[in-house]
Amino acid sequence: MESTTIPTRTFVNGSFLQKFTDKPVTLIGNVLKVSPDGKSVTMQTTDDHVVTVNFHEPIDSSLDGWVEVHGLAKDKGTVAGGSYYNLPSSITDDFDKSQFNEAVLLLCSLPNPLK
Repeated sequence: MESTTIPTRTFVNGSFLQKFTDKPVTLIGNVLKVSPDGKSVTMQTTDDHVVTVNFHEPIDSSLDGWVEVHGLAKDKGTVAGGSYYNLPSSITDDFDKSQFNEAVLLLCSLPNPLK
């Protein structure tokens, strides 16, 4: 059986994007606007940074509210989006942004013991 390595994505917020340039990340934010061509989304991260997510193909559904984006961090304000998920209100109604940001701080500050 052939072994396949799946790259791990690190949860980040706007403050940590630049630290993970060209690495796979997961970013959660609130959609501010979708470009007319549907290939980019401007979102506000959990730590109130404004980030642009660029996709290769136009998104195929209505994108609003809270979303989770998987992609590659490109710089402090841009992500090359690979996939996205609308987060249902059952998850986001009581979402604690400050607690999430604390978790991101811990994840980004500690070395990965699995590497």
